[in-house]
Amino acid sequence: MKDGNMTVAHIGKGKDTLSEVPAAPKHLSAAAKKGYKMMGQWLCNADRLKTYFLPLLEIFAEAYAEWEWSCNEINRKNKHRMGSGYIQVFATGATNITGEMSVRKNAASAMWQCAKQFGLDPKSEKELKGAIDNAQTAFDFDSYLAAK
Repeated sequence: MKDGNMTVAHIGKGKDTLSEVPAAPKHLSAAAKKGYKMMGQWLCNADRLKTYFLPLLEIFAEAYAEWEWSCNEINRKNKHRMGSGYIQVFATGATNITGEMSVRKNAASAMWQCAKQFGLDPKSEKELKGAIDNAQTAFDFDSYLAAK
């Protein structure tokens, strides 16, 4: 410490998180663009969206669109006949989960994996904060040099 002030070394270009969500890529569907904007805004507000995370945000957005579609289809089928959105019955009498259930499960899994990468569950948030705190710790060069 020098005159009560800490000397801080900073390497880098300052804040590297995005303050606003870039336009959604053209290759995303309208439903995926909705998820892209929604999740992107949450990540910006949490100060977690970086340029190199945008492909991961696209994956989340597509999974969100698939999840939303499958939920709507399951609900539509269940209104017609309760349970038909969950279980399909074949002509032989055999049953299996519907394709919509498979899509929903896979999409939810993809969204969960993306959320963990962004630190949006309690465990990964704690790990992310630990990584950020360690990387952002101020270093007092004056004390270091005085100790030598």
